[in-house]
Amino acid sequence: MALKHYKTNGVWPAAIGFITLAATYGGAIGAVLTDQTSAMAIGWTFLSLKGTMLLATLLGIMRRPQLGWKLFRGRYIFDHKHPRRAAVQAFTRFWWELPQLWLGYMVSQWRNIIGQMDRVETIGGVTFAIAEGRNDGVYKGLSLGCYVNMWISDSIEGEFDTFVRYRSSQMLMHEFGHTLDSMRLGWGYLFIVGIPSLLSQMAESSSHGRQHQHKKLYAERWANKHAQRYFGIQMRDLEKDRTENH
Repeated sequence: MALKHYKTNGVWPAAIGFITLAATYGGAIGAVLTDQTSAMAIGWTFLSLKGTMLLATLLGIMRRPQLGWKLFRGRYIFDHKHPRRAAVQAFTRFWWELPQLWLGYMVSQWRNIIGQMDRVETIGGVTFAIAEGRNDGVYKGLSLGCYVNMWISDSIEGEFDTFVRYRSSQMLMHEFGHTLDSMRLGWGYLFIVGIPSLLSQMAESSSHGRQHQHKKLYAERWANKHAQRYFGIQMRDLEKDRTENH
């Protein structure tokens, strides 16, 4: 059964997002036109990032139209389970979360372009770019902004929101939890969560878990806490499900 409270269609959050995006473009163009070198550098950096996203969008839609379009559309879908959160998403997504949003979108579209992605789904204003049928039986995830890149060992059947909540592995909910920290930490997300989490995972992989437990990292515990609060489901010890998370 589909969970109706996960619908993410709506006009007013998109309007907030459009206004915020227009304001950032206006500020960037204004900065470029000033005589201050630092302001010009910031303005050109912003416009360059947007230019690369546009190029990735065009290539992604040309390569695999349906998936490429869904990835692009994900930037403008917000969470209507929580109206206040939808407003926050619309306000912060295009400037406060810009570094990780750019990385997440570029990784997702690149995977689409080279054919390493099978489906795109959205829940709670977060877009999942998913590769199904991994041979090693392990779930892996990479959360950047409102984009979660997932590699899963099985195939998704039925409603996606039901799969996220009730699949024996809770990795998708866990990765969703990271996106809430992206909203909270903004430009600090990559330094506080993203990079430490990646290094922690690499350390565990190199030692095969004997000398390091990635699940105990503060960032991973934060993600579980956020997901548990959002979905209303107790998060188990992910290590028991043979998962890896970033």
